[in-house]
Amino acid sequence: MTVDKAFREALGYEEQIRDLYRKAAQAAGSAEARAFFELLGRDEAFHVDYLERRLHEWSSKGGIVPEALVSGLPDPARLEAAAKRAGEPLAGRDAGGKSLEGRILGGEEEAMERALKAEEETTAFYRKLAAELPGEEGKLFARFLEIEEGHTRMVRAELDLASRTGYWFDARVFDLED
Repeated sequence: MTVDKAFREALGYEEQIRDLYRKAAQAAGSAEARAFFELLGRDEAFHVDYLERRLHEWSSKGGIVPEALVSGLPDPARLEAAAKRAGEPLAGRDAGGKSLEGRILGGEEEAMERALKAEEETTAFYRKLAAELPGEEGKLFARFLEIEEGHTRMVRAELDLASRTGYWFDARVFDLED
């Protein structure tokens, strides 16, 4: 794959998932879900901006100058600590303050499932680019791979927690027989 095509396809993936998170945030039935989707949406929007700059640089100069690609997402240890403090998944409580016993509001479970699928596809795409492209371009996409793997883990973790599977970040949090 050419570098130009890699940037353009990467932009397509990032725009698609950014839009998915924006729509999910708008449709979210709880403040927690909205915040979760907005957080991921902002990170994906940053990726779009970053890729647009790199594509412009590649098109005008025939190469890219390395620029650190950071993620706006919290450190995984902070996320785990927050989940332990919160004690409840995105489902939260209904308007009367009653627990919803793990049921997701407003289609959030479906949105998370779509997000998980999109994150997995994006991760696979970056894995391919990181392996195929040489030099700085390959390194850039390897960094995207790391970030998208983190997004995938976050979405899977929240989906697992919300559906009460007993797992969060692939670690058993509780047993249904406890």
